[in-house]
Amino acid sequence: MSLLRLGVSLQPRWPIEDGTSVLRAAVHAEQLGFDHVAVGNRLLDSGFGLDTDPLVLLSAVAGATTRLRLLTSVLVAPYYPALVLANQAATLDVVSGGRLILGIGTGWNPDEFEAVGVPSRERGARTDDHLAAARALWTTQPVDFEGQFTKLRAAHLGVPPVTRGGPPVWVGGHSDAALRRALRFGDG
Repeated sequence: MSLLRLGVSLQPRWPIEDGTSVLRAAVHAEQLGFDHVAVGNRLLDSGFGLDTDPLVLLSAVAGATTRLRLLTSVLVAPYYPALVLANQAATLDVVSGGRLILGIGTGWNPDEFEAVGVPSRERGARTDDHLAAARALWTTQPVDFEGQFTKLRAAHLGVPPVTRGGPPVWVGGHSDAALRRALRFGDG
């Protein structure tokens, strides 16, 4: 029998003039016994409050809390080069003592894809490529990897994750491709 775990989103309309209010909310969630906090990934203003980078915000949350799991919900993998994604996730895994859960998705917003110079038609293939490269970087040193978008030769990741095999990956989505991705790369 599995335990029911509850988390809270840190994405309501936080006042921009008091950015630390989100950290106080995370500390309060930890004090109330929640398992995790979740932060999504938006690059452009959504009109729904602070649209922060989830890895940056969760790094601050890691420093303000001691037990709370840190969930990207969801990080849009194609926005990040594979090596950058693997390194940033491993860094957050290290500084949080292994509390990161990497929620990954392909994204959907055409304006954001255009702004980062990634063709939206490549989002699924890039997500698969980036997840495969990250897994290789988290588990093997040195890494030789040849993907559609990522090529690594004798690469050593700058910081190995403290979680064996890298942070758990939760795959988000509602398509057959997302289900296949979850089966291939996901831990949840």
